[in-house]
Amino acid sequence: MAVGRVLGPFGLKGELKVQALTDNPRRFAAKSRLWAGEQPVTVAASRGAGGHLYVRLKGFADRTSVEKFRHALLQVPEDALPPLPEGQYYRFQLLGLVVVGRDGSVLGTLDEIIETGANDVYRVRTPSGADILLPALDDVIVGVDLVAKRMVVDPPAWQ
Repeated sequence: MAVGRVLGPFGLKGELKVQALTDNPRRFAAKSRLWAGEQPVTVAASRGAGGHLYVRLKGFADRTSVEKFRHALLQVPEDALPPLPEGQYYRFQLLGLVVVGRDGSVLGTLDEIIETGANDVYRVRTPSGADILLPALDDVIVGVDLVAKRMVVDPPAWQ
């Protein structure tokens, strides 16, 4: 699961400027283990400033050594994620699910989760290539079956 995106090196001492993709700042605490692209890394230190994180990795002491991580995703293995309460899901678990109506008709595939102020909105790509936007509300999302890779929905009447 991606927890950050490296924007690029910062300064001369091997720091990386990172866009956080998680609400959990402990993911970047000293001694945290992550994957930077295809390489396992350990966080030496991190700090926040100006809406970004600045992360230093153990064993990478200068700008040249961290240049290879430019634009890399910082990820944690899925098995290291804590379990969520019943009925809650990680975003990566929902993306790609087949979305069906209560009657079993296939509406499309969950392609994107859009964050809004009130609630998330699911963008479903239909087989014809059109988009359906569904609010992520309990009365719209009837059920999720991760094993079957399906989400059952009851779209609003305006749909």
